[in-house]
Amino acid sequence: MRHAPDWARFASKHWEQSPTRLRLGAPLIPPGQAFQGLVSVSAPFRFGTRFRALPDVRFFADAARLRAPGTLLPGAADADAAAYLQRVGRELGAARGFQCFVEQPLMADYAQWERVRAFVDGVLAQVGVPVLPIVSDLWLGRFSEPPQGAARRAHHARFTAVLHGRLRVRQWTKDVREARTVEAQAGDVLYAPSDVWQEETSDAGALVLRLWIPVRGDEAVEAVKTLAVKLLEARGGQEDAVPYLPYPGKPGRTQVPRLAHTASALRDVTHGPDLRQVLRITWAQRVSASALEPAPPPRAHEPLEEDAFVRKTPPGRVVRMLDSPGQWLWAVNGHAFAGPGPFAARVLDALAPGIPVRVGALCGLGRGAAQREQVRALLETLHALRGIERVSGKEA
Repeated sequence: MRHAPDWARFASKHWEQSPTRLRLGAPLIPPGQAFQGLVSVSAPFRFGTRFRALPDVRFFADAARLRAPGTLLPGAADADAAAYLQRVGRELGAARGFQCFVEQPLMADYAQWERVRAFVDGVLAQVGVPVLPIVSDLWLGRFSEPPQGAARRAHHARFTAVLHGRLRVRQWTKDVREARTVEAQAGDVLYAPSDVWQEETSDAGALVLRLWIPVRGDEAVEAVKTLAVKLLEARGGQEDAVPYLPYPGKPGRTQVPRLAHTASALRDVTHGPDLRQVLRITWAQRVSASALEPAPPPRAHEPLEEDAFVRKTPPGRVVRMLDSPGQWLWAVNGHAFAGPGPFAARVLDALAPGIPVRVGALCGLGRGAAQREQVRALLETLHALRGIERVSGKEA
């Protein structure tokens, strides 16, 4: 991204008001990087659908979804997006459109996730972090009709970023019959408010990333309900029996024991501390990830020696919340953990972005052996979650 948008102007003139085009000067994600990520996530889907798997890969030929697309999915033999488009176009025939669609592609590659998060940060700094997560999808193909996999999400604004090729986008609102058509090329990002409908076509082929940003706070009620049900299931275990009234019925009010027990347990869950704690954890994770969820997994744990140098990564966002008296909740890049108390603020202050600091010096900020070990454990956790990075001795 060569040219950062003027987000203050964007928020005042376009956010939830009118569509616009942002010209970044370069694709939001390098097309080669995005394509190689697509190759990687496609491999398990070549021979059939994987249910409830994320990232989720689907392939469409015209309007039909192929359940076992095989080599029609991107593979290691395809040099890049252009080569893939040419190969599949030959195999299917010039008259047929096709589309490889991936839901939540960013969770598999931290480098891509980080680049998109830097873009999203500019928007959220102006409009706030949404109460629900941002959904991403990626599609590559050649289609004269709107992509089959990319369904519209109500109450979501969206950014459509062209990474390769050209895209034709038709936009309209429900109460306006006249539509506008926009041509976008690699390096362009199209914004559409939540009340704007949109159809995309690409005759020559395109690689496109789309971000769906929730704009209605009242939808958080559904998220709270979902969390409450999960807590209820965890408390009650799995029960396959179906509750029913006894037959023949008895005069007066009859109570179904299983339903009465469930109602009582649900009341305990919604009024107890567990739901509030889960909501705190979820919110800390969401803010630290700029709502781009699911976040990529941590890297492997790596011990940090006394003479090692580390520095804070510029995009690394550390969120600290008091969870309960004496207990602190930390979240970094979408991952939460129980961290040390107020003294750890001195460690964060010593970790200025881009400035290497010796691990031994940071551990020395702890008072006594126990706190020094807590600092070391904290640094190793921050390193695993990419909140800090190791610096070579030469660079330090």
